[in-house]
Amino acid sequence: MEEQRRCGAHTVVLPDGTILQQAVVEIAEDRVVNYYEFREELPMTEWLGGEIRVERDEEGILCALWNGKRLNNKH
Repeated sequence: MEEQRRCGAHTVVLPDGTILQQAVVEIAEDRVVNYYEFREELPMTEWLGGEIRVERDEEGILCALWNGKRLNNKH
């Protein structure tokens, strides 16, 4: 299985407009596999800050965008 990347941000905006505060997006195989709010520091989490947007690409795959760039599971 490919490596997973966990990125944290102040806000995560979901495709339906829901806003998660202090949230994490987990990415594997260049797609979003999980997202959730957190209360305490998580190990192996890359803090990006700002806002991550979770959107569906042209193929319907959930992807994460930060500062206008698609995040993948490679650091």
